[in-house]
Amino acid sequence: MRLLTLFILAAALNGCDEPETYDRQQWLPRWSDADGDCQNTRQELLIRLSLAPVTFSNEKACTVVSGLWMDPYTGQFFQKASDLDVEHIVPLSWAHKHGGANWTREQRRTFAEDPASLWLVDDGHNESRGDKGPGEWLPPYLPARTIYTQQFQIIAEKYGLM
Repeated sequence: MRLLTLFILAAALNGCDEPETYDRQQWLPRWSDADGDCQNTRQELLIRLSLAPVTFSNEKACTVVSGLWMDPYTGQFFQKASDLDVEHIVPLSWAHKHGGANWTREQRRTFAEDPASLWLVDDGHNESRGDKGPGEWLPPYLPARTIYTQQFQIIAEKYGLM
């Protein structure tokens, strides 16, 4: 009986699909405007993290054009919002590979838009990191490495990622 159970279990596992492949659209099709004030998550982050008053593209104040931000990965300062990317400290594809593939769409969206896990960085450095974790990539700016590693761990633990 025990052997039969093992054969049935093995057959069932062989028929299982591979874990869903990563698709960014399943995590973050676009930034949301959770509070309905016309500023999406990116704009809210630009406003919150600016070291100087921000300017907007028009009087509706929906889109940030300029401010003053420090890229924690390089230590460089930026004044144009368009020079910055929103960085997921724990990349979405990394999260997918380490447990997020089993999450609901809502859980993925919550993770993707958690302000505590987002930084503003030079768009070139965001792309160079890809989906690497701290074991494979560290910020070039030495003072940021410890903070980055700690934040990565805090976020991974908060969401139960392995």
